[in-house]
Amino acid sequence: MGQSEVHQEEFEISVDLNGSKKTLKVKPEETTDGAEYFKCSQSGKNITQIRQEKDGSWEQIWGDLDDAMIQRIGKAINAHTR
Repeated sequence: MGQSEVHQEEFEISVDLNGSKKTLKVKPEETTDGAEYFKCSQSGKNITQIRQEKDGSWEQIWGDLDDAMIQRIGKAINAHTR
């Protein structure tokens, strides 16, 4: 198996949410079965948890953001982690 970078440090991304630029803190986590996901918070409040699917799309596993916002957050995460 390849090396996992799941245990990287928390980082910040800038993303357009509800028409304005917001800075989100992103904390990489891992499920008990080893799947990577990301906890996203704004101003100390958790707003969503997302993961990238095998097809490259992003899925929300916790929170109530719409799909367009989830995809924007996921794209910003990919830009930071690659």
